[in-house]
Order: sequence, then structure tokens, then C-alpha cells
Amino acid sequence: MSAPDDDPDAIPSQAELDELDLEELASTSAESDLAYPIRDQPIGPPPPALARDTWAFWWISAAAGIASAVYLLVNVVSVSDSLQRRLMDDIKKAIDEAARTNQKPLTMPADEYHGLAHFLPPAMVVTILVLLAVQFLLLRAVTAHHSRNARNIFLAMVLLNLVCIPTGMDLLRFADNAPAMFAVGWVQFGALLLSALCILRPSVGQWLPVNPRVGMGKLMRPGG
Repeated sequence: MSAPDDDPDAIPSQAELDELDLEELASTSAESDLAYPIRDQPIGPPPPALARDTWAFWWISAAAGIASAVYLLVNVVSVSDSLQRRLMDDIKKAIDEAARTNQKPLTMPADEYHGLAHFLPPAMVVTILVLLAVQFLLLRAVTAHHSRNARNIFLAMVLLNLVCIPTGMDLLRFADNAPAMFAVGWVQFGALLLSALCILRPSVGQWLPVNPRVGMGKLMRPGG
């Protein structure tokens, strides 16, 4: 392109404007290619760490979770009654402790004990089934649709589930009231944790698409 006129009031020609637009488009395209690199090779099938190991451990965890849900559903009355007794015992202990230390105790009407104790077990059943359904759909999206975002959400759901399992077992006192379900709960916990570790393997990360934010970070590093 010829040098523009030194006169600041000179109006550039249409050809000069078009050439400037082409240069800007070429520069933008080059930056986009660096930030969002395209693989030269086809995606290929998912690695065994995802297609086999992650799914195998997740199915073990799902089976244990379904077993826990069935147990709660079948024994919902006895579990609720046991939970109600525990809540009342805990409140009585809190009242006695408050009286011993001359503090004002927290009180709760008896019908609230009953309502909370009979609400939590069915809510746990629903939570177990919802988490399993969401995890299945996300894991399927990772495998079938090659989605890194789905993997990240799956890991978040796994973390939430890992928090819920020991909390629920402790709340319902499975260790004392249902030792078999206590073991099933820890099987679910361990299998789900192994499933998350498998999907975090390097082979899975290399198979999934590059995160655009990682590409931008590389560009911002010196010499990147």
C-alpha cells in the first residue's frame, strides 16, 4: 500500500480503506487461531480411562446409590422414627448443656421434630436419584460429545455427592442402625472417587478439546 498523504485533512481512498480492513481481518484471524487452536488430527475414540474405567467405577457407585435409595424408601418409617428420636435426644442434650452453663436454650416444637425427621429421608432418596441422573447425562456428554465443560460439571456433581454420602450416613446413624448400608455407602463413596480420578487422567485431558482460556493464558506468558 502506498504511503498515505502527509496532509492530515486528506481523505483516504476506498482502496486504501479496503486494504486496511483486510489487514485487520487477517490479524484478528491469526490471533483467533492462536487462542482457539484447531487439532490437526481427528478426535478419535475416547481413551480407555474414560470409555472403560470411569464408566465402570461410576456404575458401581450408581448401583450402591440405588441400593441406598431403595433401603431408605422401603424403611422410610423406621428410619424417620429413628431420626426423630435422635433429634430429640440431641436437643435435650443441648438444653441440659445450656442449663448447666446458664445460657438460654434453643427450643423447637414437637411437631417440628416430627416434620423434619419425616422430611429428610424422602428428600435424601430424591437427592440420590437426581444426582445419579445428572451425573449419567454429564458423563454421557463427555464421552459422546467430547465436552470438556461437561467433564468439569460432572466433577462438581461428584464433589457434591462425596460430601453428601458421609453426611447422610452420619445423620441416619447407619454405622449403628444399618451396618450393611454403612458399608454400601462407603463403596459408593470409593467408587465415585475412583471414577473422578479416572476422568482426570492425562489421556482424557489430551483427548478433550483445548480450553480456550488456557490458550489465552499461553499467549499472555512471555514467549508464549
